[in-house]
Amino acid sequence: MRHRSDIQGLRAVAVLLVALGHAGVPFLKGGYVGVDVFFVLSGFLITGLLLSEALATGRVSLVRFYARRARRILPAAVLTLVVTTIAAQHLLNFVRARDVVTDSMWASFFAANVHFAALGSDYFQQGQPPSPIQHFWSLSVEEQFYLVWPTLLGLALFGLVRRRARRGCLLLVIAAAGLTSLAWSIHVTASSPTSAYFSTPARAWELALGAGLAVAAPTVARIPAVAQVALGWAGLSAIACAAVLFSGSTAFPGYAALLPAVAATLVTAAGEHRLSVGRPLSTAPLRYVGDRSYAFYLWHWPVLVIAAEYAGHDLSLGANLLLLAGAFGLSIVSYALVENPLRRLRWPTPVGGLAWPASAAAVLAVAFVVSGSLDGTAKRLEAAAVSVKPPQLIDAAAAASLDEPPDAPLPPVVAAVRAAEDGAPIPSPLTPPVGRLRDDIYKFPNGCAARQGQTKSRVCRLGDTRSAKLIAVIGDSHAQMWMPTILDMAQRDSWVVVPFVKVSCIPRTWVDVRGECRTWYRWATKRAGQLRPDVTLIVASWAGTWAPSRAVRAVSTATATMRRSSRTVIVVDDPPGQRVDPTNCVLEPHSTMKTCSIVQTRVQQRTSAAIAANAQQQRVGFLKTRGWFCALTRDGRKTLCPLVVNQTITYVDLGHISKTYALELAQPFRVGFRAQLFG
Repeated sequence: MRHRSDIQGLRAVAVLLVALGHAGVPFLKGGYVGVDVFFVLSGFLITGLLLSEALATGRVSLVRFYARRARRILPAAVLTLVVTTIAAQHLLNFVRARDVVTDSMWASFFAANVHFAALGSDYFQQGQPPSPIQHFWSLSVEEQFYLVWPTLLGLALFGLVRRRARRGCLLLVIAAAGLTSLAWSIHVTASSPTSAYFSTPARAWELALGAGLAVAAPTVARIPAVAQVALGWAGLSAIACAAVLFSGSTAFPGYAALLPAVAATLVTAAGEHRLSVGRPLSTAPLRYVGDRSYAFYLWHWPVLVIAAEYAGHDLSLGANLLLLAGAFGLSIVSYALVENPLRRLRWPTPVGGLAWPASAAAVLAVAFVVSGSLDGTAKRLEAAAVSVKPPQLIDAAAAASLDEPPDAPLPPVVAAVRAAEDGAPIPSPLTPPVGRLRDDIYKFPNGCAARQGQTKSRVCRLGDTRSAKLIAVIGDSHAQMWMPTILDMAQRDSWVVVPFVKVSCIPRTWVDVRGECRTWYRWATKRAGQLRPDVTLIVASWAGTWAPSRAVRAVSTATATMRRSSRTVIVVDDPPGQRVDPTNCVLEPHSTMKTCSIVQTRVQQRTSAAIAANAQQQRVGFLKTRGWFCALTRDGRKTLCPLVVNQTITYVDLGHISKTYALELAQPFRVGFRAQLFG
């Protein structure tokens, strides 16, 4: 396990791919494969060190191993977490800063991957800006692997020594574990890609590749030099191809991760022959970056994310490259003053053991102090929100709906549009409290909506469950966001509501895309038809589509299907959504009603008009909602949709309305529903 300069150079390549990919370099959309290179290298180096110790002493000392890992990992990690938490407190709004505090606490226990997998699996959290701590997921995967692998390796070596077994037996153990992990990775990538990306079991095979290479090193060394040279260059080329050809839409890890992981194994196995890839990787600049690759990886992501959050928009490539240069400067300083001195320090073994809880305690202490300050801000805003009286909108809407067509803009919406045209400030206080805005969404009772991976759900009776009048609701997450309004109407008018909802299954997936959404849609329409509902509401997302014809075809198919079993079918128009995160917008110091409003696009207008025309042709109802969110500007040239109406925040994210605003729309929804039902 001599020092290999080529491995340091490969570290540099890996971290540069990751950092430049995150900075937005156009031809490196797959730069995230650098993390897979790190996994292979970690498995190789750690296993090699453990084997060397076993050969020298006859055993593996877990105490010494974890003491070494503490010296190597903790100082830079703790410094990054503490500085990022404090920077978030001062540079971000209190909601985002509070998220960073929570993320840091998870990362301090090396469980960031578990935390971010849970957030990513929550459909209503997926549209949130990335966390400055999110990159700690890969560090968590490695540390969770290290928690198990040294013990298993020690037991395997003990058993093999007692049986005088050969090195090949250990390779079989590693191969069995790696293949099991790979099989799971392929399966879970197909069924739950977000969970797979952050999952240690789905990534363990990559570390096992490196571990297997370390065990097989004597055999690999006997491969002819020409073959090693060829394999090394092929490996580096494959890493480059993955970085260039992959993107955010690539199903990953799964099968795709085989390319960069196997390629990294080939490069590592190639060694440092005269013509091998190891020679250019061993050059001084790459070695310099490689030595600081860990610190650079830790610093680059929070610098990029916090800068973009502070600016309030995505930064240009040039700005991001300048930020990366600054992050590398930070890595040089932290490597020289913190990471390297503490790594070389001879810690007594007990101190190494205490370093892990002490590091977590340091992060938690800073987190609690920062959290206390942020909670004070949140409580003040929540107390102020109590004074807001939502009935203002309901009363105005009720009065307007008696004198004007149901699709006419509500007076409070028109007033909000005029305020936006005039550049008026965001009103205060706001409801729901901005600190709780993301949670202001209706949640179905357990099992009443199909989750990811499910093609069926429990058939639930909601609303007035004693009623014989039945409304079936079919749709995606936009059906879920309207449930407070629908259930309010159901209680007032004695309807029982049966939802058939699956989030993320937008209309075009019902008929055009093979998979679980189409399977669910067929089950939902068949099961809803068996109930013979009095009314079927088709409520789904199409405002964000760039293919109106596909949305029209899907909704048309759904209405035609349900007309055969439902007395009445009503399609609910889809609100246009927002383009700026609502939490960030209302908390931005210089925000106005204008900056927190969007113009409804022509594509959105054409899509809604086409679906409305199709509904009329099929003789089904169409409940227009645009006037509840948008109104024409004074010159009549634009349709403006403000984020705040009266003092209510209308959206929780880019596409879903808040539960508070949904309830305020109960009266206009009821009037519009009855107009479609009774003509």
